[in-house]
Amino acid sequence: MNAQALALVIAGASLHAVWNLVAKRASAGLAFVWLYGWVSLALFLPIALWTTHAAPLALGLAAWIAIVASGVLHVVYALVLQRGYRVADLSLVYPMARGTGPLFAVLGAVLLLGNRPAPWGWMGIAAILAGIFLMAGGGLLRRLGAGTDPALARGLGWGALTGLFIAAYTLVDGWAIQVLGLAPLAYYALGLAVRSAVLAPWALRDRAGLAVEWRRNRGRIVAVGVLSPLAYLLVLTALQLAPLAYVAPAREVSMMIGLLLGAFWLRERVTPARIAGCVLMLGGVALLAAQP
Repeated sequence: MNAQALALVIAGASLHAVWNLVAKRASAGLAFVWLYGWVSLALFLPIALWTTHAAPLALGLAAWIAIVASGVLHVVYALVLQRGYRVADLSLVYPMARGTGPLFAVLGAVLLLGNRPAPWGWMGIAAILAGIFLMAGGGLLRRLGAGTDPALARGLGWGALTGLFIAAYTLVDGWAIQVLGLAPLAYYALGLAVRSAVLAPWALRDRAGLAVEWRRNRGRIVAVGVLSPLAYLLVLTALQLAPLAYVAPAREVSMMIGLLLGAFWLRERVTPARIAGCVLMLGGVALLAAQP
């Protein structure tokens, strides 16, 4: 992975960690998601249309398939994740989702997009995945060791399903950027429009709730609405410069950055396992950075 791609991934991961910290402090639901999506759309769609030489209607069929598929997959991912959180513990669903997502994405990139990491690249990918599980999986490992919790299978199943959808939209986005050659800004902005339209029937059922959410979390809605698309646009731009098999796991350094932010701003506990996970992730990123 060249230096420019790595810098884009790390910058995107940093913004991802920051906007997740803001969203966590909001402690909100679908209304919050829909409103910050509209902030993102209002900000980035005009810029995308202005900077794109070809009008959206001039895009080919494959481009529109990618745009719609990505938008729908992002929505399904969010709904599956929330369903998982309703029926199982976060300590099971979250590490499974964040660990299996990059794993499935790497396998898909190799099988479907023809990415072929070098041996040292595979070692870097493995180190990052191991770091992900160590950082997020303390609760998961304890539950697996107990082996008697009836919610265990549900948590693992919903976490893995969430990871599958993370991999699915990551692969679609990789196909759109690397194979179809779409401009990241226009592609992402149009995908945002699809997401907002798909979520609208649920969000508009409670318009009074939307108004309350806006009054209560206006600043956080705007902050996430700006930072979230910026974070992912940096990742999409990195896909123009490096294989998806490298970008997908490397962007999960956001977990490490989020851990540091949580420790300093939320006073969350940092365990030895999480420190070991940080070390593994840094080593994995260093190995990927050494790849041409």
